[in-house]
Amino acid sequence: MYGVIFDFLRSYVIERHGGRATWDALLAEAGIGYKVYFPVAQYPDEEIVNLASTAARMLKVPLPAVLEDFGDFVGPSLVTYYEMFVRPEWRTFEVLENASNKIHDAIHRHNPRRNPPELRATRQGEHRMLLTYHSERRLCFVAKGIVKGLSKKYGEDIEVRETQCMHYGAERCHFEILRRSPVGYGMD
Repeated sequence: MYGVIFDFLRSYVIERHGGRATWDALLAEAGIGYKVYFPVAQYPDEEIVNLASTAARMLKVPLPAVLEDFGDFVGPSLVTYYEMFVRPEWRTFEVLENASNKIHDAIHRHNPRRNPPELRATRQGEHRMLLTYHSERRLCFVAKGIVKGLSKKYGEDIEVRETQCMHYGAERCHFEILRRSPVGYGMD
């Protein structure tokens, strides 16, 4: 996992859960101690899972809720961080359609150890999209949160329903994403 995600996690903890002291306490509780994460360096996946699990325990909140909230926080930050790969006219659906085949490919092109999640977005009309997620990391809760965060960034009213989940035996996670139409228009 790239260090940029750890840096986003640090920002998330600081902004939504009590400041720098909470981040330092999280690192200590997770057995990591003081650490600086460099954005393009890679760190073990287990380390982010350890931090997220420890955060859930410290906050007394279920891990899926923490991961989804983190995704909601990080979605807009990812678009800003990787703005050179995102067209200004894009909104949630366009970002999702281009995440795997254009954005991930451009980011990971020169890294032989790359392991981005597989995302497949298929439009089912102007207001409906199916999103398939697959990753050995099994962080579908983060993916769901990212969709919600993107919708907030773009001022869209979007509902995300997970219809299949790897945590319940499915090979891939499937999300149905419904964008509510503007007032006066029906959904297709």
